[in-house]
Amino acid sequence: AITKAIEIISSSAVKGNAEKHLPSLAQEAAALVQLRSANTMEARQQRVAAYLRSMAKEHNSRVLGALAERVAADPFAKVKKMIKDLIVRLMEEANEEAEHKGWCDTELSTNEQTRKEKTEAVEMLHAEIDELEAS
Repeated sequence: AITKAIEIISSSAVKGNAEKHLPSLAQEAAALVQLRSANTMEARQQRVAAYLRSMAKEHNSRVLGALAERVAADPFAKVKKMIKDLIVRLMEEANEEAEHKGWCDTELSTNEQTRKEKTEAVEMLHAEIDELEAS
């Protein structure tokens, strides 16, 4: 198979075609790279806004100009800001809850310690009462 491919590539029917086809292939590759980089949402949005601005100037249309400005502005900016604000608020609430939990844990351990001390005191007093009653 390899020898057959080498024969075809070396034949006179194929010679000279590289100069004819390879430059266009390189151009297509460059065009694909440009297309890929321009395919971002922001780039398309800016191209549409520029087109609308040019049409607004060409047709002297204030409506198209206003539309171009709305397209140029990020339509999701408000949503993005709301999401970021929500995340910040949730993080603050989580921190507050963690602080409150720490306070509750401290209070619970303090109360448990106090309960133990009072229970021991009560038991000692009961033991003393029993001892005094026995005598």
